[in-house]
Amino acid sequence: MYRLKRDSVIYEMSKNNEPVLYINPGDKIIVETEDCFGHKITSEDQRLGEDFDFSKVNPATGPIYIRNAKPGDSVVIEIKRIELDTHGVVELYPGFGLLGDNIYESRTKVLRIESNHAIFDTMQLDLKPMIGVIGVAPLQGAVPCGIPGAHGGNLDTVEITVGSVVKLPVFVDGALLALGDVHALMGQGEICGTGVETRALIEIEVTLDANYHINEPIVETSEAIYFLSSNENLDLAIKNATKYAVSHISEKRKLSFEEAYMLSSIVCDLQISQVVNPLKTVKMKVPKSVL
Repeated sequence: MYRLKRDSVIYEMSKNNEPVLYINPGDKIIVETEDCFGHKITSEDQRLGEDFDFSKVNPATGPIYIRNAKPGDSVVIEIKRIELDTHGVVELYPGFGLLGDNIYESRTKVLRIESNHAIFDTMQLDLKPMIGVIGVAPLQGAVPCGIPGAHGGNLDTVEITVGSVVKLPVFVDGALLALGDVHALMGQGEICGTGVETRALIEIEVTLDANYHINEPIVETSEAIYFLSSNENLDLAIKNATKYAVSHISEKRKLSFEEAYMLSSIVCDLQISQVVNPLKTVKMKVPKSVL
């Protein structure tokens, strides 16, 4: 099994990044990830300020070159394990998040992570580890790791967790997979701009599907398939995620688009992944029971 240390990171996803590991489809990898602030905030006396380099947020370990991955394929990443560090941080910063205009100075809260809980003051909160950043190189340009898109990136989707499968479209040879920004716990929407940000160790298995072309990321759990879409315009993201889901139901159930649309309206759930990144991410949940 391969192992990538957290000192091999990128801050933007691009086809110009040099791979730090070459793997074959079917290989398993242990990936050490850095927290979103590069471990520069470890106590409540430290906080974000004007001296912080915001171009260095959300470092992603990689990129990983997947042999035989070609544009039009899908990379399939099964998440086997997430092991968390012993603490995580939650950060407030003026202008961050939905209510950032009500925040006038930055603040850091450090939470211990122990016995399957994150400790918030006297509250023991059940851990729900998830991967915030997972993506491949886009076709053109470089996308900072703090931004989501068709390539994946900063999706901040709580279903990207142990036991789930993430499917990403391939835009360049080798795909150039990278991941990071693990949260010990995060609510849907990530409304203040952070979850419980922590270092982690992730075990994944990577395969390819050359016969399954997708436009944007898909996350599959034991119970449902989530069709994701990210866009600066939230309404357009909602429309795209809905169209992906309806089209999938139409194909799988051999229904007309109109019938699949009606079925989707009564069994599928439109949900928000995050609304605090430069592009908003939504998801349409399709229960496997209807497929």
